[in-house]
Amino acid sequence: MGSGRCRRLLVVLGVLVVLVVLVPAARGDCGPLPQLPGAEPPEDSKDQQSFPIGSKITYRCVQGFAKLPSKSDTTQCLENALWSVLPEFCDRSCFSPPRVSFAKVSAEDEIKNFYAVNVTVSYVCNPGYKNSTDELPTSTCHENLTWSEVPELCERETCGPPKNPEHGTVVTTDYLFGSKADVICDDGYELAPGPSFIRCYLHKDGVAWTPLPTCQRIQDVSPLASTSTVGTTAVTDAPKSLEEKTSEYRYILPLIIIPCIIGIVVIVIWTIKKCGVKQKGTYKPNPTNAGDEEQGPSCQERKTGP
Repeated sequence: MGSGRCRRLLVVLGVLVVLVVLVPAARGDCGPLPQLPGAEPPEDSKDQQSFPIGSKITYRCVQGFAKLPSKSDTTQCLENALWSVLPEFCDRSCFSPPRVSFAKVSAEDEIKNFYAVNVTVSYVCNPGYKNSTDELPTSTCHENLTWSEVPELCERETCGPPKNPEHGTVVTTDYLFGSKADVICDDGYELAPGPSFIRCYLHKDGVAWTPLPTCQRIQDVSPLASTSTVGTTAVTDAPKSLEEKTSEYRYILPLIIIPCIIGIVVIVIWTIKKCGVKQKGTYKPNPTNAGDEEQGPSCQERKTGP
């Protein structure tokens, strides 16, 4: 009796298992999406319970994780109503390595798009810099997904002390890459048009100073003239030439002469009106009143008959 009941129970359990496996296939869809560490499906399909055969779902990495290179991030509902196997493709990763002025990330590490925890990248010195030790600068991705500080193992190359131009002096105490030096001309000389300084710059496979400016003699400068030749042309206070003075008088003289001419014309017109000809007879100045300074000259009638 007991053994018969056990057999019947086993048969019933077997039928239930077959139904659980075959019923979804009979319906022609897949169940809920599989769970993946560090990844999640799109929001609109996250809580969906059934997917038709052929459905493709692409996962994305959650914050703090990054996609492993060459790993697939998409699963598909197969003909047997099961999801295709999707291996873990997300892992914790730092962002791109830090950038520094004296070096750059090596070409091998630059092309990567995933930097797992404890991964170390190397740097190479930038042009104009050289290694100060036998080791290359490096940086490591920490557990908190930040990079370690890049040690400054690259130093600026030197251009060496610059030469002085003829009749001038270069003023500087820094000979390293990127430095700038001013050029000062001797007394009686000034800088030719162009830059008033030199700079240590990249040249071929190393560094070098830019071409030196030229100091040229100052022409026609008065001994009392004040000069300044640091990066500028000379400033002079020499006396004005005869041509400059003549040009100034050309504008001043008319301002004096024109009012005088107008005054003379007014006096002549007034005199003509005062001593003019009347309707009868002509007039001449009265000699008796000629000396009267207060009254001024007067006119008397001149007789014209016998």
